[in-house]
Amino acid sequence: MADKLPQSGQAAAGRRRETGVHIGLAVIKGTAGSLFGSSVLLSDAFRSASDACSSYAAQASGKEHSRRSGDNVQRMGREHTFAYVFSIFLIVIGLQMAVLALNRMMEPLDGYPQLPAAFVIPICLALRLLFVSGPIPGWEWAVSLTAAAGAAGAWAGGESGWTWMTYLDPAASVLIGAFIVYKGYLLFLGTGKKKEPAPADHSGLAEDMTEIIQRVDGVVTVEAVQPHMSGGRISAEIVISVNPRISVLEGADIGRRVKQLVLKRFMHIHDVKICVEPYNPGYPYKSNHDPNQEHMPTLLQ
Repeated sequence: MADKLPQSGQAAAGRRRETGVHIGLAVIKGTAGSLFGSSVLLSDAFRSASDACSSYAAQASGKEHSRRSGDNVQRMGREHTFAYVFSIFLIVIGLQMAVLALNRMMEPLDGYPQLPAAFVIPICLALRLLFVSGPIPGWEWAVSLTAAAGAAGAWAGGESGWTWMTYLDPAASVLIGAFIVYKGYLLFLGTGKKKEPAPADHSGLAEDMTEIIQRVDGVVTVEAVQPHMSGGRISAEIVISVNPRISVLEGADIGRRVKQLVLKRFMHIHDVKICVEPYNPGYPYKSNHDPNQEHMPTLLQ
């Protein structure tokens, strides 16, 4: 195949793609907000930037479970430092956006967003669905619809002469600014947070999860299963290996199916992080994923 699983960095491929998509959405929203005179689009651009930083922090966290050492530890420290600084930056920016929007609402508005501003958010949602695997969280739908409704309502009010409706754009900007502050606060608390080992009554959880995961089509081996207790909730971090000859997207799909199966079978687990690595035993092997592979007898059999 054209796209092969890389021998290093495969575990973070999905997170890197997600981070890049959120950065692109932030640029689109920020540019559109400046061109079409919508403060809510500018605020939502910073919200997409916070999503990008969250994805980046999750990518850095996943690297802790790769089998590397040495200078990777120093790189991890730099990545967490960046996430801490950026989370504080988001809190400041969210507060500033909310205060500026409130100040606009205290004075007569001299304009309102143009019509294209109302379509930017739906377009960005479509791009998010197209390029990022997995469903959109409910909170993201709510925030995006708030931004779209604020821009559309302000345009409709300006065109119809209902002045009070033009204040919907800065009002929605205030709400999104408050959400950015909340997002930055959660990112600050979550970055580099130490995880507690699972309690003794969950000692057999890893074995049960390993047995279930091994049944997923495309999983060659389960390298590690590590449950954690954090804040009274159980989360798990799983490392699986797959056929190195499949594409990156196929590997990501296997990881997605593993995550869905674990969350369905173990309902008390709150969150699951999957690291997908290429299988490298050092000799030719037979995969349980490729039905067209010839099964020739060997001396090992």
